[in-house]
Amino acid sequence: MIPKEQTAVYTVSDFVRRVVESLLRGERRGTFLCARCLLKLTREDLDRSYSKTAIAEAIDGIFSSPSGLTPVASSICAACGRKKVPCLGASLETRRPGVAPGTP
Repeated sequence: MIPKEQTAVYTVSDFVRRVVESLLRGERRGTFLCARCLLKLTREDLDRSYSKTAIAEAIDGIFSSPSGLTPVASSICAACGRKKVPCLGASLETRRPGVAPGTP
């Protein structure tokens, strides 16, 4: 019997995480952003088929499990300037797989 090809199924959370990581490692690199600004910027990047509620829930999930991003309990958001809000950012250091941090 020939095995059927497996197709990857991506969730809203997968797409939102990809956008958030791209923002924080790309054009917003070195900054920390609050959930409200991440929601706004993510909505601008995704098409309108994603509901605001679904995106907000996914961003809440990223704050709960930032894996690879840097959470800060209280910071100034680089986008809106709100003070003392939880924010997310990404390390300025780029890591290459299998290479220790700080290695040229």
